[in-house]
Parts: sequence; structure tokens; C-alpha cells
Amino acid sequence: MPKVVPEYREQAKERILKVAQQVFSEKGYYETRMEDIADRLGVSKRTLYLYFKNKEELFRAMSAEAPNEIRKMLRKCFEGGGPGLACGAFFDFAAAGPISGLEFETIAAASRNPALKKIEKELFESEIEIVSQFLQEIKKRGALPKDFDALRMARVLIALHRGLMADLIMDAKKSEVRQAWIDATNLIMRST
Repeated sequence: MPKVVPEYREQAKERILKVAQQVFSEKGYYETRMEDIADRLGVSKRTLYLYFKNKEELFRAMSAEAPNEIRKMLRKCFEGGGPGLACGAFFDFAAAGPISGLEFETIAAASRNPALKKIEKELFESEIEIVSQFLQEIKKRGALPKDFDALRMARVLIALHRGLMADLIMDAKKSEVRQAWIDATNLIMRST
């Protein structure tokens, strides 16, 4: 990893965040230590603290990219297809990699950790905003009923998605979970 000089700062930060994502996903939030990330990077723990003052700040920075990924997934999935086909594509994207329990661990831990609660709340609100805006766009194109409540349905879709991802963590058959997602999203898209 490059030394800490201004021209390499962003590049080094991106590398730290990429490795942090791997370590958090493998070990979970509470089991991950800054030292684990530093070891994986081949740098000292002090080097990490030049970029992030603590684990919560590192986790916040790592989580900040999630809404952009959701936005990219939605755009890609809804290119050239109706909502039904796109919902299947979205599920395939979301379930393509290894499913980590990290999201569920941090949501549960947020009840005892105010800093983590703030991070999770900001992330959840951002997800709701992105999905709601996206549903509004689909509604404007006439693919959803005029009285479709995009904000309320965004909450429902996010809750459904999280629940079905939990199903996958519990070793449910991916094909069955995918079908449940498609059936439920099709029903939601037709209702108000």
C-alpha cells in the first residue's frame, strides 16, 4: 500500500474500504478488529487510524457505497423490461454473491450501539429514498397504478428483500426464494 501522501490518499482509502468489506463479511461486525483489516492490507493499525478514527467510522464509509450499488442494480435490471422481468433480475443480482449475515448482525447490534444505530438508520433511509424514487419513475412511465404509494411500497419491498435474504442465510433453496420474491413483487406492483 502506498505511503500516506495526498496524491495516494483516495486510492489508499478505496483499498482499505474494499478489504474492510471482505473482513467484515467474513468475521462479522463485532469480531472484526481494526488490526484484522490492517493485517490483511499489510499495514500497521496506526496507518488505518490515519484514514478512519475508529471502527464505526470505517464501517460508515464502507456502508456509504451500498446505496450507489442499489441504484446501479435497479437501473441495470429495469433496462428494457417490464417490472416483472426486472424484479427477477434484481433478485439474481442481489443473490449472486455469497449472502452475508453482516447486515442482520449490524441491525441487531444497533439496538445497543448508538453509533451503529445512526449508521444503519441513515443507510435504511437512503435505501427507502432510492427505491421510492425509482418506483416513482416507473409510475410516471405508466407501468404502475396512478394511486401506487411509492414510499410505502419501498418500505415493503426492502422489508421483503431483507426477509428473503435471511431465508437464503438459513439455507432455503435459492429457486424457491427467488420465486417467492417474484410472486410477491408482482403482487405489490399491481396493488396499491
